Amino acid sequence: MKPAGSTIRLRDVAERAGVSITTVSRILNGRETGVVIREETRARIVAVAAELGYKPNLLARALRGSRSSLLGVIVRDISDPFHTQVLRGVNAVARDRGYRLFLGHLDWQPDVAAIYGSMFEQSHADGILVMGDIAGGDATLDDLANHHEHIVGVSDRVGPRRVPGVYVDNELGTLLALEHLWELGHRSIICVADERMADGPLRAAVYERFMREHGIGERARVYFTTQPDPEPSYHLGRELFAHLDRPNRPTAVYAASDTIAIGLLQAAFQARVVVPDRLSIVGFDDIDIASFTIPPLTTVSQSGVEMGRTAAHMLLDMIESTGDGPAVADVIVAPTLVVRQSTAPRADGVADAGHLTGG
Repeated sequence: MKPAGSTIRLRDVAERAGVSITTVSRILNGRETGVVIREETRARIVAVAAELGYKPNLLARALRGSRSSLLGVIVRDISDPFHTQVLRGVNAVARDRGYRLFLGHLDWQPDVAAIYGSMFEQSHADGILVMGDIAGGDATLDDLANHHEHIVGVSDRVGPRRVPGVYVDNELGTLLALEHLWELGHRSIICVADERMADGPLRAAVYERFMREHGIGERARVYFTTQPDPEPSYHLGRELFAHLDRPNRPTAVYAASDTIAIGLLQAAFQARVVVPDRLSIVGFDDIDIASFTIPPLTTVSQSGVEMGRTAAHMLLDMIESTGDGPAVADVIVAPTLVVRQSTAPRADGVADAGHLTGG
């Protein structure tokens, strides 16, 4: 056994396992070989490596021209519960395929993306995954793409960009939510969206078009928040729900994210507005807590974990592919509606004309 604190090398593992250094390298570094290695030999090498505490030098591996098995992940907002779902999917695939993640949190600061990009380059990361749309849009992404060969975006766009990505069909998701409310008899529907994210204004625009196409465009009302967390929508909800005694009150809300919907649920509770008896609320994302709100939230699911898995496979396939090959196409996720208890048929006797003032 090596003295405490000393570095365990491939040679040490080979000597203990009774095989050549080349064989150990092939097994522990995952290198393809034309030589058949028996499963018992493979298992013995792995067991010896674990016993000795062998740790591969990923940087040295990258400097020799091999892959480092490191992935850089740039996240717009790590506190976003939807990003947490996506990250779980990314990490699961990376782990299964023998990669590890470097995580960079932008906290809505686009200039930090270049800093993380430089750090990942110095660390010889094999590829970069960008999670969430970044202020600066294509300019920020283009700068990263100019310095890194393998980049994939996930939930970072509403349409095609320079690098491939995985994102939801925002139009279809919004229509699923609105058609659900319409079928329940709601005609006085308002929309609350986050203006800082690219998909927020898009979902709001689809809502306005839906209202026009159904002959009630004059009743459409969009309210924008400036932060993705529940607090701004909570304060907005307190203002809106203070007027729900009016005969022309809204009977339903389309919240363009679950965090917005959660803020509105709390505002309704504080205002003693019973959901869904007096007001139906539908969200977008299907974050983990959506099924545990009171009442459980009806929402549009993007399948965040699966979206992360798809993006990770896309990036790793790019890294491990040989030759140029065809351009990698975007994957547009088809959302689904998850109906829970925050929506119900419009209560009898509620007027469906008019809309809230202001906005």
